[in-house]
Amino acid sequence: MSYDHDTDDDFDPDRFPLSADDLHKIGSVITLIREQLISMAPQDLKSAAVVLRALERLPATTSGAEVTFGFVSPNGDGNFGWADISISESELTLGTGQHFHDPSVGGDTESRHEYEAYAGSDFAEGDIEQWLVAARHLSAEGNISVDDYSDYEAIDWSSETDKD
Repeated sequence: MSYDHDTDDDFDPDRFPLSADDLHKIGSVITLIREQLISMAPQDLKSAAVVLRALERLPATTSGAEVTFGFVSPNGDGNFGWADISISESELTLGTGQHFHDPSVGGDTESRHEYEAYAGSDFAEGDIEQWLVAARHLSAEGNISVDDYSDYEAIDWSSETDKD
């Protein structure tokens, strides 16, 4: 989902409007993902690398990144939850959600953006810590969900931690 937010010539289109506190909490998000690398399937590692690269470069944007990466609880009885990160050159969203299913009445899905920020604007709102609480719980299940449309050739992989 994409929203159009007012941009202004005073805002750098190549930067997200993140506070020092936001960046500190993003460090906890990075740590959580790194802790899960050992249990990820090989196909998920490639997308995890994109997410880590893009998060490590914040508040700078990462050309070529366009990925949603998340932790998902098992779907044994039709009920499941998730906590995901969507990051592209223009937006960063930390989302959570769950799907409830009752065979007698059907299912319902609820999702919300816990945190979102848009490059080139002053729009950043939400609670990264709230997302971390859900993600820590769900990451213990070890299931990963990925939707990756990144242009791997466009991503600058030259340095692990440059912050532009």
